[in-house]
Amino acid sequence: MAASTGRVTGVHIWLFFFGTAWAVFTGMWYMQLREREELVASKVAAEKIAATSTTALKSRLEELESLLSMIGHEFDLGQIGVGEPGNKTKVIGAMQHDIDTYGGDVAQPNYSTTIVSLRNELDNVATKRDQVQGELAQMQNEYRLLQEQNETRVQGFEKATDMASSDLQDRIRTSEETIAEKDSELTETRANLAEVQLEKEQEQEAFAQQLKSMQSDIVKLNAIRTRLQERLDEIEHISFERPDGTIVNVNNSTQLVWLNIGSRDNLKAQTTFSVYDKNNKGVGRTSEDIKAQIEVVKVWPGRAEARILKADIYRPITPGDVIYSPLWEAGRTFSFSFVGFIDLDGDGIYDRDLLHDLVTANGAEIDNEVGDDGEWIIHRGINVNTKFLVVGEIPDPSTTERDDEKERFEKITTKNLELTNEARLQGTRKVNLNDFLAYIGYKSQRRLYIPGLSNKGFVLKQGARSTGVNDTIGRRNSTGKVSEIFNKKRTGQKTSTGKVSGAYSAGGAGK
Repeated sequence: MAASTGRVTGVHIWLFFFGTAWAVFTGMWYMQLREREELVASKVAAEKIAATSTTALKSRLEELESLLSMIGHEFDLGQIGVGEPGNKTKVIGAMQHDIDTYGGDVAQPNYSTTIVSLRNELDNVATKRDQVQGELAQMQNEYRLLQEQNETRVQGFEKATDMASSDLQDRIRTSEETIAEKDSELTETRANLAEVQLEKEQEQEAFAQQLKSMQSDIVKLNAIRTRLQERLDEIEHISFERPDGTIVNVNNSTQLVWLNIGSRDNLKAQTTFSVYDKNNKGVGRTSEDIKAQIEVVKVWPGRAEARILKADIYRPITPGDVIYSPLWEAGRTFSFSFVGFIDLDGDGIYDRDLLHDLVTANGAEIDNEVGDDGEWIIHRGINVNTKFLVVGEIPDPSTTERDDEKERFEKITTKNLELTNEARLQGTRKVNLNDFLAYIGYKSQRRLYIPGLSNKGFVLKQGARSTGVNDTIGRRNSTGKVSEIFNKKRTGQKTSTGKVSGAYSAGGAGK
């Protein structure tokens, strides 16, 4: 028994092999079990991650769909267009096209900044719109005030027209009698036409001829009415102008006066005025009403000092006298129209630049001006703001034989007629240049004699000028009288020999 225990038998080997195999199998089974558990755990974790990713992806897809809906383009999620900014068939390309197209000058790299820029631009435009609306409202108020002023002027014109209606009615009655006679003749003509059964075209032609005759009569009547109106203005000198201020004090020794207007009224130095008596019949009527001319030299807020340019010793300036200038009025700017040659001091030289300085210095404007060549310098048309149409020297085309001068004179005459008709329609007063200068208190500054101006002042009375070298010289005999200042003994005026030096005779021969 003891011997049997000490031997290795097949059973032992089998048990050893079985035990070893069992141990290996058990180990492998355990390892596979652990690996399976790890795989199951990894699968569960992966499924959780997948579920989370799916949920996140679904949320992102919903967000992308909402974003595409907010953008406003009908695109699928597969049409994002990353890397294709120029492809308008995809989202990014379409968004870039919107920024470039609708962003304009304020376009930015993305939607957000572009919208902010557009909003800022919209706010700026709205601000400018409100500003323009405010300016428009102000202009509308100014226009309303101008309409009211125009209505006042129209009412004054109608009143002046009514005052002339009596003479006009006489003319109208006479014209009506003439028209009645014409109507009688027309009736007879129509009866004769009916008797001879003339064709319809002949009847229309006869009617047109009669109508033309009546229109001619109407034109003549209007011309008569215009002449009557002008004659009435010449006789009554109607004026609706108002004084611009009052003289409150006078110092005749210093030739100074003081006015009740100043810088608060926008008065400036060098402004000139004409002076009228305190009991005047209306300023701006005729130059005969003017008693003096003054020029402002100093200005204070409520008063001004002016020097006397010209005065009538028989009608001295007194406190209470009123002043007037058509160029100036407190708080207003007037416009004036000028036509014709402008010679302010009668020296034969046209003073258009000086005229511009006078108008500008008094705070007025020129809205129409015809140059010396007959062309427009300024042409805005006469309107309700035009105070006067000032007419200078209108040349007569028949007085010249030069074609260029005749054409120039005809242009000036034509434009004078055009402005006169516009002034009549607008109720604008027409005055000549001399009256205008008297109204504004202008004083001529001419001091020099200019040879050759035979139709102007300061003409030398004795002698005659030659027209060229060695030309026949006209009579140069003096009166023979010698001024008393050259007679030292004051014994009376002396008489000269009447001889003229041979140096001044034709060909140098003495007399």
